[in-house]
Amino acid sequence: MEILKKFNELINEHFIEEHSIVFYEKKLDIKPKYLSKISKKLNMPPPCQVLLQKQIEYSKNLLLNTNKTVKEIAFEMNFQDQYYFSRIFKNKTGLPPSKYRKMHQ
Repeated sequence: MEILKKFNELINEHFIEEHSIVFYEKKLDIKPKYLSKISKKLNMPPPCQVLLQKQIEYSKNLLLNTNKTVKEIAFEMNFQDQYYFSRIFKNKTGLPPSKYRKMHQ
């Protein structure tokens, strides 16, 4: 669907600074929850999961290809703090960021 394609394009542009699905819905000029309804109807992951997955993948890249600290990556990714970032990262990958880095280098 065209809206989902545009949504993915917007995520690629704004995933670092914009963590709210409301931002993307406004950019797409659609009603709140409309993205979720479309995703559900097409048996696709919810928009918040798509966004979070993009953030996690980018974070993994930073962990493996830079010398930035977890705190610096959390700050760069606009998370509230490094602890929140670490909790989200561990929830999605099964490992805290520092252990992920050690295991994959």
